[in-house]
Amino acid sequence: MLPFYYMLDFLAIISAEYLFLVPLFVGGLYFFLQSRPEQKKMIILSAIALSISILSMFILQFIYYNSRPSLVIDFKPLVSHIFKNGFPSTHATMTALIASVIYVFNRKIGLFLFFISILISLSRVYLGLHHFVDIIAGILLAIIMTIIGKTIMNKY
Repeated sequence: MLPFYYMLDFLAIISAEYLFLVPLFVGGLYFFLQSRPEQKKMIILSAIALSISILSMFILQFIYYNSRPSLVIDFKPLVSHIFKNGFPSTHATMTALIASVIYVFNRKIGLFLFFISILISLSRVYLGLHHFVDIIAGILLAIIMTIIGKTIMNKY
């Protein structure tokens, strides 16, 4: 039974640390395969959503402090992290932001990227890098900021 846990730990580490490259690659590939007008829309939406997401993350981290589980519970995490505040999860926010921006233009690819984002997020909870609330907040933040970004983009 012990090798199963080693395998699970290994997969969680790979997911938490390296799987974020999949949304970056798929999102970038999707972008480059689009027409110029579509690329322009994607750049505008991404710039708006990313800007307000980063600003919102800094404000939320300043307002609400949520220690990482490894700092609260007595255990040594498999992956170290230098920042103490885990709220909201940057990995969850950024991967969900890529997924939600792509979702606006292609629902199937966007849903696939949301699935990858959730895998990354759950692996970070499993490894003790985040509480579940950090992940939910990051994903919701990304979705809300993409909706706001799309509204702003459509208005102008």
